[in-house]
Amino acid sequence: MSDQRVASSQSEHPISRRELLTKAGQVTAAAVVTGSLAGPAGASRALLRRAAKAVPTDGTVNWAMDVDPGFIAPIGAVAIYPHIATEVMYESLLKWDPKLNIVPSLATDYNVVNSKRIIWNLRKGVQFHDGHELTADDVVYSFQKILNPPLPGSVASLGQVPAIASVVRHSKYQVQMDLKAPDARIFGFLAWRRYSPVVANGMYETLNPSVTGNGTGPFKINGQYTSNVGVSYVRNPNYWNKPLPYLDGINYKIITDEQSRIAALKAGAIDAATVSADNALAINGTPGLTVLHNLTAAFRELQFTIKPGENKPWADVRVRQAINFAINRQTIIDKVYAGYGQHSAHVAAGYGPWVLSEDQLKTTYEKYDLPAAKKLMADAGQSKGFDVTMTTFSTPADFGQIAALIRSDLAQIGINVNIVPQDPVTFAANNGAGNFDWDLTQRGMRGDVDGFVAEFNPTSPSYGRWFGGWPSSPGAATKQVWRLVGNGRIQLDTKKRLPMYQALNKLLMQQLVEIPLVSFSTFQVFNSKLKNMYVSYTGANPGLYAAYFVK
Repeated sequence: MSDQRVASSQSEHPISRRELLTKAGQVTAAAVVTGSLAGPAGASRALLRRAAKAVPTDGTVNWAMDVDPGFIAPIGAVAIYPHIATEVMYESLLKWDPKLNIVPSLATDYNVVNSKRIIWNLRKGVQFHDGHELTADDVVYSFQKILNPPLPGSVASLGQVPAIASVVRHSKYQVQMDLKAPDARIFGFLAWRRYSPVVANGMYETLNPSVTGNGTGPFKINGQYTSNVGVSYVRNPNYWNKPLPYLDGINYKIITDEQSRIAALKAGAIDAATVSADNALAINGTPGLTVLHNLTAAFRELQFTIKPGENKPWADVRVRQAINFAINRQTIIDKVYAGYGQHSAHVAAGYGPWVLSEDQLKTTYEKYDLPAAKKLMADAGQSKGFDVTMTTFSTPADFGQIAALIRSDLAQIGINVNIVPQDPVTFAANNGAGNFDWDLTQRGMRGDVDGFVAEFNPTSPSYGRWFGGWPSSPGAATKQVWRLVGNGRIQLDTKKRLPMYQALNKLLMQQLVEIPLVSFSTFQVFNSKLKNMYVSYTGANPGLYAAYFVK
């Protein structure tokens, strides 16, 4: 099976590290190096470039979404699904190219005045889908909402937002961004776009962003999003980055049942879908269909709430360690992902040099060791085990499969797990509010390595809701976690940051306030006539910007 990825054609060149160093000093240079370090994992081993020829500019992609996003409001969405449904409608000041280099987007360039002030120069002539020109007022309005997410967004999203104090108008095409403190996350945060969309000034007051929207992206909404049906887009004829887009439109159709997606692919009713590894392997070789896969930043994890005064069994670190050793991750990889996966620590597997090695995880931190798990339970006074409710997503199907395997594994150490599936909107709302005991949840792409550990900073809005009772009396290890996660965020020298996050990773794998499970490859099946697509490490589908059909 091929895992080739096709680079999209861009009219802009990546911002070089030398250029950034010259323009912005160590603040910018360090941040952009950080943002680009995940690139090798997301990039294909065999990037193909389009031949220099005319590209067909017609055709509409019918894309099956395996999860109903619940809403398409762009600001404050915690789950990835609303973002996937709207990524072609909204943009940010910066973006990633297919290799995860940071390139200009709605900002052409910027000036780092000092370590806490940046002036962004906006691209002139950019039009929103309603026809009005992008100005500083739109950017200021967007960041006011980003820093205070309106419903249905969640304040839990603030854990991914850098230390932005304010964004104010500097002139019609300039905005001034002031930071509360030096923050290495800012450039990757903007390039990621998921938490930094620029929307039209007043959008939240003039329309219902849960079902419609007004952005600057290559496609504009056609009608509105309908729950359990989907959302459609048509080409934005005034898109600033000519000659994109090539497609006439995109129809996202919500098809949560995988066999229905596969049947629709084979019948030609849809042109693209995400499928499980087993079904992708079975489909591979089918005439008219192309199967691609790639490791993505998504990984599954088991999350706890540890609240003051509750004294639940897992408040004891020995119980959490026992749970960790009792879970057989290789079985999850083999049975759920057909062997296409890796052990993951708190930083997603493949995220550049920030990760713990696969060997370290398999032999030490995530070793399957049932005797050790039983001993830890006995040492914690829990040899008889306990009952617990574990909530998880109702779709995609792998959540239910992993949940069943975890329940079977933990039964061997006396823990009786009651699995409660929830729709994505309900799950995200309960998770953000801390209304759960255990959540089998997911992580995805982060703009900066800090994003994978931000909730362990006691200043994070999520910290108190999730584990404000951890630990009841902080020891040296916990204080070191707090110190590393706080200092790592403001350390602008990548060489100094790397060992800090390596040490933090190891400490977190001992404390296990959250238990990372596995990263996996995502498989997507495409109509073979749809070209320039690739499976992105980010978990979204940025290839749609420059995809096209051949006759």
